[in-house]
Amino acid sequence: MAATATSVPTVALYVIGLALVAVALAVLIVFLVVTATGGHLRDLVGNASWGDNLTAAPFLVLMVAAAPLFLAEYQRRGAWTSRDRGFFQGGSNVVLLRPLGVGARLLWLAATVVVWGILLVLPVWLAVWHGWFDGARDEFWMLSVFYGFVAAGFCGAILGSLLKVATYDRLAARFGAGIVHGSVSQIGWRMLSYQFRLELWFAFVSAGALGTLPAVYRSAARYCGDSVTGCVFRVDDTWLAWVLWIAAIAAALALVGILNAWRSGKSLYSLESVS
Repeated sequence: MAATATSVPTVALYVIGLALVAVALAVLIVFLVVTATGGHLRDLVGNASWGDNLTAAPFLVLMVAAAPLFLAEYQRRGAWTSRDRGFFQGGSNVVLLRPLGVGARLLWLAATVVVWGILLVLPVWLAVWHGWFDGARDEFWMLSVFYGFVAAGFCGAILGSLLKVATYDRLAARFGAGIVHGSVSQIGWRMLSYQFRLELWFAFVSAGALGTLPAVYRSAARYCGDSVTGCVFRVDDTWLAWVLWIAAIAAALALVGILNAWRSGKSLYSLESVS
């Protein structure tokens, strides 16, 4: 009976989250079609000036969708506990999760690569080599690059998660005896890595930046005009340098965080609230 009782809200959360994801994807597809055919996003809202900000609408819907989806996963795979704690004593809500298999992580990784390819690589290839999207608005490429960045970023976060799974327990077993609970180091790593998973955010930024390289390629090809056959592309060195530097710095910070996350003194498969 208990399992049945908890499954009802879990399914409801999945339905709500997946419905919001479907809405976000539908809105993004509409935006891409409208701007690819020469329309403006503001045309969708009666030419109101705030329509120029609609680029972020699908992303905001996805962020809202993340709340019920994460809660559903925590209920499906986790065991919850609550306690009275001070701010620096750890969160009052803790969930211990059943680990997600490597196969499932690899499947999600493949899915993010496919989405990135559809959103950015494919449009760039069609534009450069087949002359598609000549009449597309700049908003089309803003959408393509931004959501390509997001898809590639999730790919990086999953890769970071795989590396963390492969190293965390080994490092904790080897060096964990030296952790001083309540020390500045332990509290700091607990907040940065255990509570906020900051190293995975850096992995997200690194891969996301690299994911925008097709846009650099398209920009380089535009110097060739209507014919790219036999043309030497002119890469914007400044743009390329910014992308590579951001990716490298974020990757370095992600690697440092992943290899030191064990210093939090907590299980890799548990989470806690900030307060």
